[in-house]
Amino acid sequence: MSARFKNHTGVGGNLARWFALLWLAVLVGPSLTQAQDAYPNKPIHLLVPYPPGGGTDSVARVLAERLGRQLGQPVLVENKTGAASTIASNLTARAAPDGYTIYAAPVSIVINPVLQAKVDYDPDRDFQPISMIMTSPFVLTINKDFKAKNINELLALVRANPNKYSVGTSGIGSINHLAAEYFIKTFGLKMAVIHYKGGPPALQDLFGGQIEMMFLALPDALPVLNSGRTKGIAVSSNKRVALLPDLPTIDEASGSTGFDAVFWVALMTQAKVPPQVIARLASAMQVVGQDQALVADMAQKGMDFRITSPEEVKKYMVRDGEKWGQLIRDLAIKE
Repeated sequence: MSARFKNHTGVGGNLARWFALLWLAVLVGPSLTQAQDAYPNKPIHLLVPYPPGGGTDSVARVLAERLGRQLGQPVLVENKTGAASTIASNLTARAAPDGYTIYAAPVSIVINPVLQAKVDYDPDRDFQPISMIMTSPFVLTINKDFKAKNINELLALVRANPNKYSVGTSGIGSINHLAAEYFIKTFGLKMAVIHYKGGPPALQDLFGGQIEMMFLALPDALPVLNSGRTKGIAVSSNKRVALLPDLPTIDEASGSTGFDAVFWVALMTQAKVPPQVIARLASAMQVVGQDQALVADMAQKGMDFRITSPEEVKKYMVRDGEKWGQLIRDLAIKE
C-alpha cells in the first residue's frame, strides 16, 4: 500500500507541475508574443564585410537609411572587414538570434568555405536569407592598345600565342579571379593569371599594358571605359546591361551558352531568428524595393538593386556555391 501510495503521489505531483507550467505559459505567452510583435524596439546593426567607401558599403548605407525608415528604428552600418568577408560572416553566424544583427552578405559567403582552410560557419545551416540586395556583372576589359576588337579576335590571339597574354585579378579567390578562371576553362585557354592586392593596382597595370585584360566590376569599369583608358569586350552576365547597351554578353559574342559570372549581395541574418522577425524584415525590404528613385540611382552606378524572396536568395547560394566550389576544387585554388 505504501508503495502504491508513493506512486500515486508522484503522478499527482507531476500533474500538478504540468498544470502549473501550463498556467504559466498562459500568463507569459501574450507578453512573449507582444515582444516579438514589437520588433524592432531598438537599433539594428547591419554588418558590412568591406571597408567604407566601396560599392557594397555605399549600397548598404542607402539601404540602412531606407530600411530604418520602414522599421521605425535606426539601422546602423558596421564595417567588419577581414579574411575576404569571413570575419563578418562568422560574427553574424554567432550573433544572438533576435534579428538585431543583419548582414549584407556577398557571394563569398558560399565561396570561402571551399576556398579557405577554416571558416566558423556553414552557409546553409547558420544563416537565414531575407532578400537579395543587388547584383552586378563584370566587364571583360582590355588594354586600349590590345589588338583585339571583339571577343572572337581576343580568343584567336590568345589561342595562337599560348601563355603570352595575362589576365589580372584583385586577389586569389576574389570573384573576379574566379570569373577569369571560369573564362579560361570555358574556352580552353592558356594564359597567365596575375594576382594583385586589390583592384586599383591591377587596374594601373592594365592601363600600362603589363597585363592585357581583367574582369572589372561594372561600377569600376564605367569611368575607365567612358574615359577611353580601357576598352570593353563583353559583359559577364547572361543579359546585356542598360548602361553599356552596345556591349554583348560573352555568350552572345562567342556563341557559347551558360556563361554567367556576377557579384551579388543579399540581406541575411542568424539562422534561428524567429519567423515573425524574418517576415517583418522581408516586408520592410519589399517596401524599400518599390523606391524607384533608389532603383534608378543604383542602376546609374552599375548595380541592379533587386528585392526578392528568401527562396530566391537560396537559389543564388546553391547555384554559385556549386559552380564556384567545383571550380575551386578542380583548380586546387587556395587563399
